[in-house]
Amino acid sequence: MESSEFLKYASQAAMFIMTVAMLFPMFRLFRGPTLTDRIVALDQMELTIMGMILCYAVYSEKQIYLDVVLMSSFLLAFGAMIITRYLFKRKIKND
Repeated sequence: MESSEFLKYASQAAMFIMTVAMLFPMFRLFRGPTLTDRIVALDQMELTIMGMILCYAVYSEKQIYLDVVLMSSFLLAFGAMIITRYLFKRKIKND
């Protein structure tokens, strides 16, 4: 078995495992008792999707997907900061 074949099979297996792993944050997203739980679950789902895109980049041998993941990780971090700031101000206002 060549190394490229092994990488394709490994990336397919990793994408399958990540797809199954998406079920847990989905459950927390819909059943989360608090808004914070839902936000963390959404962030975890976004990180899993980025991992799946990285696995697809390995599978398809196209480097353009790496740029997509890099930009989406920037947006994810920026969005998490904005949501955290909103929740912090909301908590101060309610107290």
